[in-house]
Amino acid sequence: MIDTPQMSVLKLEQRGGALFATIDDPATRNAISDPLLADFDLLFSRYRGAPAVRALVLQGNSRIFCAGADLSGKSLGGSSDDPHAEMVELSIRGARVFGGLHAFPKPVIAVVEGAAMGGGMGLAACADIVLASPGASFALSEARLGLVAAQIAPFVVARLGPAITRRLALTGSRFDAAQAARFGFVDELLADRAAIDARLDVILTEIRACAPGALTATKALLNGLPDFDAAAFSRLAAEVFAEAVLGEGAEGIAAFKEKRPPAWATT
Repeated sequence: MIDTPQMSVLKLEQRGGALFATIDDPATRNAISDPLLADFDLLFSRYRGAPAVRALVLQGNSRIFCAGADLSGKSLGGSSDDPHAEMVELSIRGARVFGGLHAFPKPVIAVVEGAAMGGGMGLAACADIVLASPGASFALSEARLGLVAAQIAPFVVARLGPAITRRLALTGSRFDAAQAARFGFVDELLADRAAIDARLDVILTEIRACAPGALTATKALLNGLPDFDAAAFSRLAAEVFAEAVLGEGAEGIAAFKEKRPPAWATT
């Protein structure tokens, strides 16, 4: 176990080899606020290299996942002498969080119960695995507020594909969990929280059976695929493969031959 720092909005708990991060800010409907952005920055810096954390589970409190941008607070207030520069900086901060979640070097699982609107849908899109309950709902609602789904666009397109993303972003229409599963945005639709927790136990057990370094390298390779150059990727993949074979692979192959669990699966 490792110590979990006190945060403003994210509530952290470590169990089953995973770090559970719960967005808990009912006053803003778990909106993306300055405190939440700061909490994510701290989470990334504190846990991205923590060996005891094998996966990250991101969820909202029981009523909602994330309502998107904090429209009630100062985040979009334009209170400085240069509001344009202020909004650019805010957007860049958001990009750092979305990018950090997408690039987090351990598997990220999003559990969506309730609404995931705008940037909240973007947070879910940054996960490797998305689980949802029947009460979940989603929307790229920015255009209905005169805003743009800007920094989340690459991650939403990667999950939904360009055609569905265009339709949803250009209408702002809301869709339910069953539709999200049909679209491929949600990987697994589960009956209730008990079913979600049972499925999480299985997934986390499967993750713990994998070599941590191999998972980190796999994520890095997969994240680089959309922009890959064939020759450069071939060389990079070869280097990563060689490092794996000579590193964790030695233990994995030995364990296979000796018919025993590898060391990482027993910690």
